[in-house]
Amino acid sequence: MRNIIAILFVAVVFASCHSGEQQPSAKYEEKKATLEDMERDSPLKFLRVSASHHGNLLNQTVVEGEIANKATLVSYKSIQVQVSFLDKDNAVIEKQKETLDEIVKPGTSSDFKIKTSHVKGASSVTIDIIAAVADK
Repeated sequence: MRNIIAILFVAVVFASCHSGEQQPSAKYEEKKATLEDMERDSPLKFLRVSASHHGNLLNQTVVEGEIANKATLVSYKSIQVQVSFLDKDNAVIEKQKETLDEIVKPGTSSDFKIKTSHVKGASSVTIDIIAAVADK
């Protein structure tokens, strides 16, 4: 009787040791692939920009900021931003597009600096991300 109990005990311990070493399930891999597809197809949902601006001695507007990538699997490159120059009533005077050539990896951020000629009558500047390419 003791031998049967000992054998059952060893079998239970052996079975429980192997249960923690399982490979990721197919559902997990499927969800991961779906998330990656969503991040590749919708980069604007996962990229955030914050920036400030000032003038310099060369009569240029300098926009300095940071782009943060909130995605978990996909890096982005060739990020296009639109710089909008606003007057004192917040009406758009001029828009300029710039492409940032840095790669922003998942969960990280990247600093940038854009220098452009001063736009007459502009009292403030806004910046928006308008496009990005998923890195392979």
